[in-house]
Amino acid sequence: MASAKKASDRRDQLILATLDAIRDRGIANLRIQDVATRAGVATGTVHYHFNDLDQLINDVYAWACDRFYTTRLNALAGVEDARDQLVLMIDAGVPESENDALVIAMHDIDLYRRGNATMGLLLQALYERQVALYFAALQLGVAQGHFRLSGPVVDLAQNLVALEDAYELHIISGNRSAAPDRARELILGYARTVTSCADLQLRR
Repeated sequence: MASAKKASDRRDQLILATLDAIRDRGIANLRIQDVATRAGVATGTVHYHFNDLDQLINDVYAWACDRFYTTRLNALAGVEDARDQLVLMIDAGVPESENDALVIAMHDIDLYRRGNATMGLLLQALYERQVALYFAALQLGVAQGHFRLSGPVVDLAQNLVALEDAYELHIISGNRSAAPDRARELILGYARTVTSCADLQLRR
């Protein structure tokens, strides 16, 4: 059990190092040596856990998608008010800065592996899980009497995810007109409009 935990921890370490390497060098220039250097290990250690660069990129993408979703899911744990759920969802979906290694890696790999069937399935699964979270929060808000929706709940949920994705790209591209705080407020503004609920405010 201990050795399995150690191997899992090492893989996570290498994946985090890969995220940093993609952020700093770009996916097209990524090398196994870059990952090893950032992780402080020999290249053989990387090859021990990942057959080649392709497998490493595939596993990093799958890990990143899962982490992005579970971070948001964990933020909702124990939150019963749909208004708070929706605000937390929006807050968690916007990068903290243009240097967010997780978000940069996800978008870079999306473009680098465009047309790849495996990546397409992972991206679709992440999208559908995010839509489902928004869908549930919106439906709950209606049931609690907080929201009066301006359209079909699935349409609104999909639009919220699409807004997140769009602002992510602007943020990691360094667009100062769409900085993280501004992006959050714009998405919240859309949410207020489509839910007829003015009480959607960041509480931090």
